[in-house]
Amino acid sequence: MTNIDNTPIKNTTSANNILPQFVDQLRHLYGIIVQNTYVKDTAKHLNRIIQDANNQTMILIVGKERVGKTTLVNGLLGREILSVDDQHPTSVNTFIRYGEQEEIKAYFLDGVVAVFDLSKLELLTTGDTFASQILREHLDYLEVYLKNDLLKSVTIIDSVSLEAGGGEMAYFSEALMNRVDEIFWVLRAGSMAMDAELLLIETLKNKGVEPLCVINGIDDEEHATAFMDSEQQRIGHLMSDFIGISAINALVAKQTDSHELWQKSQYDQLIAHIHRVAENSDKKTYAILIRFLQWLERFRFELTVIPQRDPFQSAVENIEKYAGDTQYEYSRYQRDLAIVKEYEQEYEQVANTFKQVQTLYQLLQTIAQHDYLHDSKVEEFTEIAVHYQQMLREYRNMHSEYLREYERLDAQHKKIHGKGLMKAFFGQHTQNEFFKERVQKLNEQQEVCVAQYAKVQQAEVSMLQAIRDTQPFLIDLVKVRMSRIEQKVQKLNQQRAKDKRQLKRYAEKLNEFSCLIEAQGYIKEHLQPFLMNEQMPLKSKDIAMLEESVQAILAIDLSNNGLLARSQMNNKMESIAIPFEVQEKYPLQMLDLREEDVKSNDIPEIPKKLVVQYED
Repeated sequence: MTNIDNTPIKNTTSANNILPQFVDQLRHLYGIIVQNTYVKDTAKHLNRIIQDANNQTMILIVGKERVGKTTLVNGLLGREILSVDDQHPTSVNTFIRYGEQEEIKAYFLDGVVAVFDLSKLELLTTGDTFASQILREHLDYLEVYLKNDLLKSVTIIDSVSLEAGGGEMAYFSEALMNRVDEIFWVLRAGSMAMDAELLLIETLKNKGVEPLCVINGIDDEEHATAFMDSEQQRIGHLMSDFIGISAINALVAKQTDSHELWQKSQYDQLIAHIHRVAENSDKKTYAILIRFLQWLERFRFELTVIPQRDPFQSAVENIEKYAGDTQYEYSRYQRDLAIVKEYEQEYEQVANTFKQVQTLYQLLQTIAQHDYLHDSKVEEFTEIAVHYQQMLREYRNMHSEYLREYERLDAQHKKIHGKGLMKAFFGQHTQNEFFKERVQKLNEQQEVCVAQYAKVQQAEVSMLQAIRDTQPFLIDLVKVRMSRIEQKVQKLNQQRAKDKRQLKRYAEKLNEFSCLIEAQGYIKEHLQPFLMNEQMPLKSKDIAMLEESVQAILAIDLSNNGLLARSQMNNKMESIAIPFEVQEKYPLQMLDLREEDVKSNDIPEIPKKLVVQYED
């Protein structure tokens, strides 16, 4: 992906230093205009510029259905985080960011943000349940936070598939494309870019944007090299470069630690390209500056339209619609109910964590299956318990081996002497030396069994002490988890109450357009001089665009608008708290393993030492 145009940027060192200062200026401007709801969307776009300037490099994965976009991302992450479903492709744009706490943040269209566990990702992206459909209807986008080193420098966006019909241009969010630093355009080996895709790529080319073409599936297509050469000849002028990969091979290589398979996947080229993009701070600085110049044009248009409106009438209209539209409120309430239902199901599962735990083995399985039980103290207990089980297994194996040897020798003895090893004192026989030697070896095995049995007893003492100390701690971990779920619901209800309060404040401040006049002054006195500095990496055409936009903004007279009206919010919108009465419904199943529950009751007795004598 190239710069806004192909001309190299000068003064790059200056550009790197300027970006933090510029972001501070934009934050101040955002703080001014966000007070006015008539420019809400414009303020939102400015805030995105600020966020993108502070965020890591963003890479957008684009392509039609079933080309392997999601699998490509999973290959980069080294595990199957994102759900892959041919019947239900990804239906919401998913921003994958770095985070010490692995979780999902779901951003809904009305501004609500809900936090989900990573296990709910399929529900939010590809699930086909009724709850999934309700949630996705209201979703704006998802943020998935993962503890992955690659994400420390980049944010990867797994996008919804391109939409196209007939020979028309494929559709994709222009706003999202404008936000990213690089675009990976994914094709599957053997499946050429369709005409609708080419029209969209040509549009990007006209804006100076050249995606990286990623050919996926080179492991499946025997003619992959020929296909790539053919596509390079056909559409190479529209792309920055071509890389052939196998997302499946990369994912399997990570899961199996196969260096050979990783090399075949050719992911090293892809990752190297990602690092190059992430390190190109000059390009990002210039792109942010250009986006702000484009934003100024949008802001100018918004200000131009405001004097032509009837602020009072339109504001009252919008408030009554928002507060009185029962269908909207019902839909929103259903959405929140679906969220709480998921929390209730999670609460029930957590409350029943130890319901089926009756043995040490079941406890260890339960700990392994639940992330919220992972803790250094629990890991220490697990090591002790596993050690006990291992000592026990080794003793049983030694004991079984001893019995097999004993039974084999006893059978031989009966065949020769007519009696077993322990039955009698026997006289001379040619085979007695053989039996003496074998009995000695059996006694040596018996001594090994005795020593191992002592280890079992020692490990058992440590395990019993550890389980007495750990059980209350495990219960506390479950209680903490249950409390966090309740806090999520509480936060959701607080958000509902907050919405009502914010809506009232919106009505009360409807007539306060003075903040826009303040924004005009701030642009003139601060932003324009800052951007006109000769050290700025702007070209002459950019400076001309800046001067024209600022002059147009200052020419708009908003001083006569003043305080236009004061509207009181009606009380039709109720801030109904969604009940979450789960404590009695799903009581905590306690963990109370006793000594007899965790000790092995079928430990074989230590075999007796053989004392068999023969006459000389």
